[in-house]
Amino acid sequence: MKEKVKLAKIIILELYEFQSNIFLMILVNILLLTCIPFLQLVLSSQVISWLINGISIDVYLARLILFIGLIGIGQVAQSFLNVYFEEKINYFRTQSMYKIKKKYLSLDYPLIIGKESQIRYNNANELNYSNGSLFIRIISEIINLGNAILGLILYITVLSQLDSLFLVLISIFIISAALLNFLQVRLDKKLFNEIAVNTQKLKYLSKIYGESKLLKDVRTFRMQEWFEKIENQTRNSYYNTLLPKVKLSLIESSILTIGVLLMSALSYFRSVNMIISGDIPVSSFVIFAGSVTILAQTAMGFITSMGDATRSLNEIKIYDDFMSQKQVFNHNKGQLIPKGRITIELRNISYTYPDNSDPTINNLSLMIQNFEKIALVGGNGSGKSTLIKLITGLLNPDEGIILINGIPRNLFNINDYYSLFSPVFQEKYLLTYTIKETILQGLDYKKEKYERVLKISGMLTVVKNLDLGDETKIVKAVYNNGINLSGGQLQKLKLAQALYKDSPILILDEPTAALDPIAEHEVYKAYFRLSDNKMSIFISHRLASTKFCDRVIFLKNGKISESGTHQSLMNKKSDYYELFEAQSYYYRDVN
Repeated sequence: MKEKVKLAKIIILELYEFQSNIFLMILVNILLLTCIPFLQLVLSSQVISWLINGISIDVYLARLILFIGLIGIGQVAQSFLNVYFEEKINYFRTQSMYKIKKKYLSLDYPLIIGKESQIRYNNANELNYSNGSLFIRIISEIINLGNAILGLILYITVLSQLDSLFLVLISIFIISAALLNFLQVRLDKKLFNEIAVNTQKLKYLSKIYGESKLLKDVRTFRMQEWFEKIENQTRNSYYNTLLPKVKLSLIESSILTIGVLLMSALSYFRSVNMIISGDIPVSSFVIFAGSVTILAQTAMGFITSMGDATRSLNEIKIYDDFMSQKQVFNHNKGQLIPKGRITIELRNISYTYPDNSDPTINNLSLMIQNFEKIALVGGNGSGKSTLIKLITGLLNPDEGIILINGIPRNLFNINDYYSLFSPVFQEKYLLTYTIKETILQGLDYKKEKYERVLKISGMLTVVKNLDLGDETKIVKAVYNNGINLSGGQLQKLKLAQALYKDSPILILDEPTAALDPIAEHEVYKAYFRLSDNKMSIFISHRLASTKFCDRVIFLKNGKISESGTHQSLMNKKSDYYELFEAQSYYYRDVN
């Protein structure tokens, strides 16, 4: 109970933060929803009473106009509130979606990798995805619950005047419905993850259908029927997941219908008897008979609303679990970032990914000197990219320590620490901005620096051949007048980004994997020309960069297998020699 109160406070604070007067509007709407149907019952009863009592036509019309006017004003106000809440619900959903995305983008990298982290994010995202999602329905649920509670109080008070047996019947009715609804909520909780997984699969299928990179494969491999089969299997799995819920809903509906019929029968029987005995006027029959129907609907609404509230509280916990994640790194004031000379020392560090049992980096030690150019090489899975993530502060070692100029890395503010690096990672995703905006990445525009970066990176040649120059939008799928960059052009753009940031440490994580050897050679010539006054760390499966580096580090099974210059390692004729020879074999004349 204590936790449910806490979760209720969370959603109340979310709504208050969204719009402080929304609870006043909700209260007004609840009063209108409850009072208007009752006023309509009273009007029907009064019309019969006025006709029986034979009041004058003037008085009759005046009273009728007063009642209809009052009801009309309420209905107009209710219509206004419906439009108001429809708009606010969409805004609230958008704000909640933005908060989840913002939180995700601000989370430290270790909190967004691994299966559990992805499930946590997907589940939080699911709270905004469809029309039945938490942040779309929560305002309506609060209104419905308030309306149900107020309606129960009103109509039980009315019907208890007719027969106290109604209190027994309504109690049985509510308890039965509550039990069934409890089973529904428990089933909803059990099925939430399965439904979320199915929804993610369907979203992914919809996404890849429009992925231009797949169009050639889809046609040449005749994948249309295969895709259709996968989608049908996913949809069938979704429907089968919901089947127990559908069956339980049918049982619930049947029992509730029987309860309504019993209460209606009692109402009619008692009303007629009391009219015959003269205990109530004929006009009161309308109120009592109508109250039974509305009470039954209200009771069903109350049970449904209580079930919805329980389900929503469970989902608010999902939201809270995601939003309340504590950061891993230091986001407070830290040591000043060093200027000038920089050294990086990795001392006995180990790291294991969340979903793995074996360490990717295993008790590794390494010292990188100021302005040193390092090449990290090794086979797939040797730990090269993981080592880069540890150095750049994306990951924390499980064991050991990373030192910058002898200062432990965790003593630096992490955002200040990131300013040390200009990385070019192997994943190259582009946002749909202009070339200029993509290079600046939110940094202040400095004309002289920007023009120099364009020239040095080779992007100047690219933009000169475009009608809109550097104002050209990237990603043609989004903009008709946009462009899709080739592999070489994309590489130049990423280089321009790194150069414009102008950090003291240049990181290149397999930047040329998609390029042919000639294009790769040109890219590395540009990188090395620009890295004279920077510490540089290069990763490449292909060994085009190693001859230019001061030192080559060969990784194997998360450890340093050997270290030295290109020539010294070739002379050693061990791991590095074998890899280099295997690659160079195909560039020789072997006939």
